[in-house]
Amino acid sequence: MKVELLIIGNEILIGKTQDTNSNWMAKRITKYGHQVKRITTIGDKVKTISETIQRILQRKPDIIITSGGIGPTFDDMTLEGIASGINRKLELNEHAYNSIKKAYENAFHKGLLKLEGMTKERKKMSYLPQRSIPLPNTVGTAPGVKIVEGNSTIFILPGVPAEMKAIFRNIIVPILKEQQSNFIEKGFIFLGIGESQIAAYTNELEKKYPQLWIKTHPRIGLSVEVEVSITAFNVKNGEKLIDKVLNEIREIVTQLDGKIMERT
Repeated sequence: MKVELLIIGNEILIGKTQDTNSNWMAKRITKYGHQVKRITTIGDKVKTISETIQRILQRKPDIIITSGGIGPTFDDMTLEGIASGINRKLELNEHAYNSIKKAYENAFHKGLLKLEGMTKERKKMSYLPQRSIPLPNTVGTAPGVKIVEGNSTIFILPGVPAEMKAIFRNIIVPILKEQQSNFIEKGFIFLGIGESQIAAYTNELEKKYPQLWIKTHPRIGLSVEVEVSITAFNVKNGEKLIDKVLNEIREIVTQLDGKIMERT
């Protein structure tokens, strides 16, 4: 499946908060053989969110996952922005309302909150785009949201990492597993020669094996430590092919007087 991630939050754009959510999700999506085609980060404006979700939908990914902007504060605009982008009204979702109310009641009785009851700000989180399905948030208050729009399924997740991860594991991972594809990644580390010295050789191998992604990553200094990795999605006999290419690269590194260190 093709997946796009949309990360929403002014705090990310100004550098106050580091976006670790997209990295965490991308690793797990790739693990199950699906491709993250694009990661987009935008601010908390209804118009921006609306226009961005429209552009993403035009590319027709199988899954769109958003993170951030579904809390109780005035700048949490994700639900309104997405509703606008897919031309649906926001409406009070009774299931979402009841789950939010119960979460706040539990938190109040446990002494975690001093304010009891459903305020206007808390109720705000239960207004979802029409024909949405609320997703249980087992570690927070704001429910996730699932929307089917054309051939794409949109999952709207919280920005708080613990909450995002809980919904992702409970709801999205089973879908990724059910339609799991084949992803392979292998590589090794070499010392003594720089990335630029081996670039001409890896460029030729890229042309020779276009179904593979061959990438070098400088780890320390210009030539102290370089990692080479090869990845493949749904390539027939992919593991054997990757092993073959890695052996070719090992021979090149050896001929250039480099030292090979197998990946641990």
